[in-house]
Amino acid sequence: MDEFIPNEQPPTGEDTANQLGDLKAENDSLRNALRLSEARGSLTSELRQAGAISPELLIEVAGREMQFNDDGTIANTAAIVEKFRRQFPAQFRSATLAVAAIDGGAGQSTQPALTKEALAKMTPAQIAALDWQEVRRVLSGR
Repeated sequence: MDEFIPNEQPPTGEDTANQLGDLKAENDSLRNALRLSEARGSLTSELRQAGAISPELLIEVAGREMQFNDDGTIANTAAIVEKFRRQFPAQFRSATLAVAAIDGGAGQSTQPALTKEALAKMTPAQIAALDWQEVRRVLSGR
């Protein structure tokens, strides 16, 4: 049995209805916030894949552009990405603007150095395929 507090009025039907209305409004607000958070994550991922330099900045602009499906996902992701590519080209990396590498290590061997430990792990067939001068150098300790 509920404990009665002397100066407190028992809840009326109107109070219960108000509380129910408040809870429904809060539930709707939380669902919208969750939908928006998931949509922002999805759109951020798409913008990164499209080469966006600062997708979080573009997401702030996209808030007004997003249209949602019945299941809460963004319906127009591709359209938003394409619009932003045209509207904000400086925010996207372009393959044609890629800077060529300086290649400061040109002319150096890209293969890992051969060691006695590496030779010990190899099969005879793998060792036979190696440069014999290099194998002799490693085994002699030079």
